[in-house]
Amino acid sequence: MKTQDIPLFPLQAVLFPGGVVSLPIIEARHLDVVARSTKFDTGIGLVLAEEDARQLTILGRSAPNIARVGCLCRVLDFDQDEAGSLKVTLIAERKFKVLNTYEGDDRALFGEVMLLALEPVIATGPEDESMVDVLEHLLSHPAVAPEAKKMGYGHLADLGGRLAELLPLKNAVRQRMLEINDPVTRLSHLEKLLDQMQASAEAQGV
Repeated sequence: MKTQDIPLFPLQAVLFPGGVVSLPIIEARHLDVVARSTKFDTGIGLVLAEEDARQLTILGRSAPNIARVGCLCRVLDFDQDEAGSLKVTLIAERKFKVLNTYEGDDRALFGEVMLLALEPVIATGPEDESMVDVLEHLLSHPAVAPEAKKMGYGHLADLGGRLAELLPLKNAVRQRMLEINDPVTRLSHLEKLLDQMQASAEAQGV
């Protein structure tokens, strides 16, 4: 299988194909990565970081361990916030597997990755109405970014992806959902997790 080298952004988050995220870009090495990606349309890989900045300081490391499956993203938009810092909006397009990682001359993280096969395109149907209702409820929350609200969910892969991004799940669980390649299986797992959440809430009288 053909591989390619792409810059990697380790995050304490998991993004699915079709998902959108806005990130503040503070470090010079990341500014350079965004500039090159925008100019040459090379894409940026988002991967789950298994440690946060505080844990890295304690461990005495500069780079976190990362998950081996992430999403290739392209720059959708960028802007400056009120403080003058760059904020970039990325949209995830394709899952990949990380085969190897290395640091560039400017200490930016890069990965040799292999793009994974696209998931089957299966339209949502009447049997998925309850899950669609849950997603629409989540999307109505004011904290959800406007860009995320514009994303469609007419296919099971999109429905499952948006639910996994927005439901109150641990990142390790989200990562397991990302690594599932069958949208029907993913949605089934999410439905079971929702049932567990609801049962727990009822037991606590919430």
